[in-house]
Amino acid sequence: LFWPGLSLKVFLLLFAAFAFADGILMLLQTVTIKDGRWLGRLAQGILALVAAAAAVVLPGWTLLAIAIAIGAYWIVTGVLEVVTAIDLRKVMKGELLLIAAGILSVIVGFIMIVYPFTGLIALAQVIGIFNIASGIILLVLAAKLALTPHRAPALA
Repeated sequence: LFWPGLSLKVFLLLFAAFAFADGILMLLQTVTIKDGRWLGRLAQGILALVAAAAAVVLPGWTLLAIAIAIGAYWIVTGVLEVVTAIDLRKVMKGELLLIAAGILSVIVGFIMIVYPFTGLIALAQVIGIFNIASGIILLVLAAKLALTPHRAPALA
């Protein structure tokens, strides 16, 4: 929340570590599992290692690719929501809410693609705000549970 740039760097390093481990494990599976599907595992292992290396050597380009992938996902999801809402008009009322959600998703997706780094920083801040709010709510719940008298469960 307070250092979104640092959060993105940490995310990138965690992604690189995950991709590296995944690549190594895929390559190990390539030589240990004998089911005739070695080529797919080999390709996936090499791709994961290339992604890990790119995240470390070319962090800006990797973040750009991630931002574009997120933006494209939001655009496709938004279009599908609008199409689904139009189809739902035959069955129910209130489809305008799904149309609004779809349009919002398309708009935010385009913003993410046009301004990828600003979009990622905003996304990191939103995730930070969500985590703080969620943590406070869970702390309140924990306090309420701690003050609740313990009862033995009823036998059925």
